[in-house]
Amino acid sequence: MTQHVVRIPWRHNDTISRWDDVCVWAIEQFGLPGERYTTHPVEDHMDFVFESSQDAVYFTLKWL
Repeated sequence: MTQHVVRIPWRHNDTISRWDDVCVWAIEQFGLPGERYTTHPVEDHMDFVFESSQDAVYFTLKWL
């Protein structure tokens, strides 16, 4: 099974509300993590790992 990773970097001007927007939008579009995607936050970025390449492209177009 191929997984499709979209990496969103943490930026110095990011706010909590921006990250809330990203995460809420992902949940509204794709459901809770674990179904169509998973998330992996680390110190300098957050990876969204999608099962579907179409979902990954859609997410990328919105947030990158």
